[in-house]
Amino acid sequence: MAIIKAVNSRASIGNVIRYITKPGKTEERFIGTVNCRKNNILGDMRATKKSWGKTGGRQYKHFIQSFSLEENITPEEAHIIAEELVNGWDKFKGYEVCFATHTDRNHIHTHVVVNSVSFENRKKFNYSKRELQQFKDLSDRIIAEHGKEICRKNNEITASNIGAYKAIEKAAQGEYDSWLFNIVTAVISAKDKATSQSEFIFLLERQNIKTVWQDNRKYITFTDGKNHKVRNKKLAETFKINLDKEVLLNEFETNYTRTAAALRESIERSIRNRQIDDELEQRKQNSAQNQQAAVGENGTASKTNERPEYRTVEKRKRYSGPEK
Repeated sequence: MAIIKAVNSRASIGNVIRYITKPGKTEERFIGTVNCRKNNILGDMRATKKSWGKTGGRQYKHFIQSFSLEENITPEEAHIIAEELVNGWDKFKGYEVCFATHTDRNHIHTHVVVNSVSFENRKKFNYSKRELQQFKDLSDRIIAEHGKEICRKNNEITASNIGAYKAIEKAAQGEYDSWLFNIVTAVISAKDKATSQSEFIFLLERQNIKTVWQDNRKYITFTDGKNHKVRNKKLAETFKINLDKEVLLNEFETNYTRTAAALRESIERSIRNRQIDDELEQRKQNSAQNQQAAVGENGTASKTNERPEYRTVEKRKRYSGPEK
């Protein structure tokens, strides 16, 4: 069984490349590249950024394909699977990618690092939640083709013990007030909306849930108004959802990208509507001016074209009185 994780690392691109290719963690034959030279991975990635003038901001994206301890797989097999995965995802086209299979842990796993800037069109590498799921689905298909077990999803609520499950089941049906169910519902809601760690904490505070998220602590702790405490690890085990810090941070970034795009579209739509309104208003003004000009011209023309004898008769009537 294998899973795909999107890692939100703060390390520099140089440090992460050196880490995943470090001797002792991997071997030369378990290091692969796409669109860059194996002996100059970091140099090629930096050269792409420099050539397009995009040396700032996010430097790379980091993924891990990790196999469980129970999986009967060799490093060679894992590396072949990773190579097929990297070459099979369309999102990686036009980007330099480095991947390395690590054998220093009990479970075999492969790190995948993609440059943040495309060497083809200078576009920044990004993906949606749906596209990330497509990447995971592709991983499952390749793993199954190699005769390995894939990660089976369970859409139903499950719990680590029957007592918790019964309480959660009643809570889901509105028959019971489960504080654990209330907390995870609030966490999921905040996770789907937040665009940053601070906003995530703020959204939970509005639901009377205190969040302790510290860099020097492995787990996040949630406490409701009645002082019930639970870690993100316990929620993940109980409800079979991934609430790791890295996963949450990646989701916040995805939410931010989606929100920014929606805001930009809204602003552009408002500008277009304003331009249309201004154009219509200008047309109305031009039409009104044309009508006024036409009325003025017709009035002048009628006086000018009046027959002279009619003017003479009227003038004579005005001074000599009525005819006898």
